[in-house]
Amino acid sequence: MDSVSQSGQLFHIEVMQGIYLISCDTARTPDHGHSLAPGKPTGNSYLVVGEERALLFDLAADHPGIRDYAQHLAGKPVQLVLSHGHFDHTFHLNKFSEAWLHPADEKLIREGMLGIPPVDPCPLLHPLQDGDTIDLGGRVLDVINIPGHTHGSILLLDRQTRTLLSGDTGARRLLYGSAGLVSLADFCAALNSLQNREFEVMYSAHDRCALPKAHLAHMIRLITEELPKTTKRWSYPGFDEMVWLVHGDPKCLNYFDMVCPASYFAGKTEYSPAGHHQTV
Repeated sequence: MDSVSQSGQLFHIEVMQGIYLISCDTARTPDHGHSLAPGKPTGNSYLVVGEERALLFDLAADHPGIRDYAQHLAGKPVQLVLSHGHFDHTFHLNKFSEAWLHPADEKLIREGMLGIPPVDPCPLLHPLQDGDTIDLGGRVLDVINIPGHTHGSILLLDRQTRTLLSGDTGARRLLYGSAGLVSLADFCAALNSLQNREFEVMYSAHDRCALPKAHLAHMIRLITEELPKTTKRWSYPGFDEMVWLVHGDPKCLNYFDMVCPASYFAGKTEYSPAGHHQTV
């Protein structure tokens, strides 16, 4: 699991059997190198290889050659799945003919957000819902939708290695409510339920370190106990005023950095996901 391969700026590391982290030397934090240690934010895609086909989760490594890189690494057809519709997870999406994501986030891709133009040309978008399964041949991934970061945020659970690819949901850095507010109580309840799923570690989009399942309980505690008391504020063009919770040191595994609209504490907007189950 410690082998590292390079191709130009892109590189990959096999973090679990048949699961490859793909990133870029210059992705967000050029001084981070190829380290898997906790530290500054990075941009990571993940390639999961089955017997018949492979799945590329997110386009968070900003490199125009990522499609060909993943195809060459897999040696078989590659299906693109997006954890959500934010621009930093859809780099060079216009080079793909089709992609799968939760329909609640299609608008972010088709219309853009925060001054980021829509994807052009936009590939054919296929829906994924909570409870769907993706069969790669001898390897099945479960689709889990947890609204919060966006309404359509999904995670993928690899049954074979008991690994959760958690996108921007189960993470050390959480931008909350960026595409519409979701009840924090519902979000924490979803994280609590997630702890009952059969996995041992998580890999997120903006950290290369493996996160233990216990990180979910850590997130829940900080969101419920510390976030309401936070007085620090964060601002960014296009966003309303945000409450900013920072816990710990980025070089430590228990670090947690979260921003949430201050308006949440004045009035909440609930969101209840609904959908059918299917096998893709």
